[in-house]
Amino acid sequence: MVLLFGFVQSNRKGPTSIIQYPFIESPAHQSGGLLYGSRALEGLLLPGVLCPGIEARARAVELKSREVPYTPAPPRPSPKPAPPPTLQPPTKGCVFAKSCTLPNGVIEHKNPNGFVPLESLTEYGAYAVLGTVGEITSAGTPLGWVGGSGSAASVVTRLGGSLALAATSTGSAVAAPFLVGSAALLMPNTTSSDSAFYKSEQYAQLSQGNTQVRMNLKYLDDGAVSVYGFYTGNQPDWRQVPVIAAVRRGEQLVADVGNGLEVIWTPAVDTGAVLGIPALEGMTLKPGAWVFPATEQTDRILENPEHPPQYQDFIIWFPTQPQIAPIYLSLSVRYTPGVVSGAGEDMSAIWLDHASSGMGAPIPTAVVDVLRGRTYSRFDSFRRAFWREVSRVPELADQFNVRVLQKAQKGNAPLVDFFDKAGKRQRYELHHLTRIVDGGSVYDVDNIRVNTPKNHIALHEQE
Repeated sequence: MVLLFGFVQSNRKGPTSIIQYPFIESPAHQSGGLLYGSRALEGLLLPGVLCPGIEARARAVELKSREVPYTPAPPRPSPKPAPPPTLQPPTKGCVFAKSCTLPNGVIEHKNPNGFVPLESLTEYGAYAVLGTVGEITSAGTPLGWVGGSGSAASVVTRLGGSLALAATSTGSAVAAPFLVGSAALLMPNTTSSDSAFYKSEQYAQLSQGNTQVRMNLKYLDDGAVSVYGFYTGNQPDWRQVPVIAAVRRGEQLVADVGNGLEVIWTPAVDTGAVLGIPALEGMTLKPGAWVFPATEQTDRILENPEHPPQYQDFIIWFPTQPQIAPIYLSLSVRYTPGVVSGAGEDMSAIWLDHASSGMGAPIPTAVVDVLRGRTYSRFDSFRRAFWREVSRVPELADQFNVRVLQKAQKGNAPLVDFFDKAGKRQRYELHHLTRIVDGGSVYDVDNIRVNTPKNHIALHEQE
């Protein structure tokens, strides 16, 4: 006999179900009747005793009903490759001139070790050296061609005219006894796409402008002249020069550059037909023009050069002629030849102790007695002769060590103490009590004092 029996399966969260199982009664079962069968049924209903697999299968059904279809997550996008590192320009800003070896917008050499390369002046622009063709007058004396990176014709073409130097006058008298003057001219490639250059409209807002090079001229004993530049990027007090507007005076444009001098621009009648600036007779330019970093080695190479704070340089722009790009000029003026005069003063104690205060140290009588009556055509020549004579006066020479004396014997001024320096100005300087532009005598030793750079600057600030 086959019986069907069942029991209720309850799910706590699912519906109730009845599971049926067959029961087969054997002969042995018949002997026991239903009692045996009921016991068997009772045992069957004891979970985990006679049929532990039943509960496991029921549990599996329950878990199956809870399953949520598996949906794989979308694959993560591949990470974007990191952009290559970009080196930020060390310094951004606007300048009149910079080295064309630097990238767009970068105005300074910035090496971790502070190294600044020696560069050709042509890396900063086209340059020229010009000189007056005669004595500087109030009417203006044209500047002739000495030499440069290009031709005289190219300079005239770019300027659209020619340049002259003039002495400013008070009434009918010329204020300064200038003989001749020379000028170092720089014209950077400001038409390039480099964002570091000043735009033409910016010059109207400037009284001082930044430039990464400042130029100077040096007269040589053989009559030639050399031009060199100093890199200003690592010298904050060297970077700025005056920005001067050339104002209209008739058909000419005139820039008052101070110290009794004017720069006059005269337009060319036909720039296309201009052959160039007339060559200046009797002066030649030494080959090679370099921009030097400010180092002690540079001072040795250039043999005690003047440094930018002492330059008479400036940027001239032409507001009424916007087609003419601004130019940089550095002037070197020689005064009318003069004869050394004056009495000097007797000195006691340490002579140069007076150079750091007041009006400075007077010229010792012992030196004046040797120089008096000599004629000099350049103040630089007088300066060198002065220090040579100082080294030969025993009571003065005893105040210096051997190294200083060796420098003085070559015409070089001694170095000042550390606290008396002013930037790269490290040597004693000669100061005129009454300025030359105010009528002061150039070679009157009673109008001259020896000063430290710091005291010299302080005196000029009081003027």
